[in-house]
Amino acid sequence: MMLLVMLWILLIASPQAESKFKSLHCNSFDMDYGEFLLCKIQAINRYRNSISISYLNKHTVPSHLTVRLEFFKRANGWRPFLYNITLNVCDFLDRNRTKPNNHHRMIFRLAVAYLIPYISRSYSCPFVANQVLKLVNMEFDVEKFRTRFPIETGEYALQFSLYHKKMLKYTVNGSMEYSNYKEH
Repeated sequence: MMLLVMLWILLIASPQAESKFKSLHCNSFDMDYGEFLLCKIQAINRYRNSISISYLNKHTVPSHLTVRLEFFKRANGWRPFLYNITLNVCDFLDRNRTKPNNHHRMIFRLAVAYLIPYISRSYSCPFVANQVLKLVNMEFDVEKFRTRFPIETGEYALQFSLYHKKMLKYTVNGSMEYSNYKEH
């Protein structure tokens, strides 16, 4: 009985963290290059949701593909937060062409490791024409994220921009809210 009481106290005292996607916007700036087939937030229940994104690549892209990740935190408007990094996609996918101690590569590797369960297949350069890139039913696990990145309660946003030959092709903007009910 004493064990049951101690377990109950631990459950009550443990912080209850919750995160939820608030917005998702996918913009394709060159419809001849590719288009978003799906870009939505799905409700799982009252407290959880997931995102799904599907993009049709219309041209073969052999190289010169760059991504930019920008993180923001809402504090009297959106303010830059922690990272604003750019990386060559093909160099990242070909591990032999990227310096092993590049800190941008490390952050992208962490992001890819987090996304792997939700990506429908592995990708490599060149990206071929009529290939559909999918991210399916991604839920945000805030505890897994907090083990790597220091975040407080609040609203956060990410802007993912893809450039081909230094021309912006598409952006994906999303925000999520993180709350810890025991802190209030």
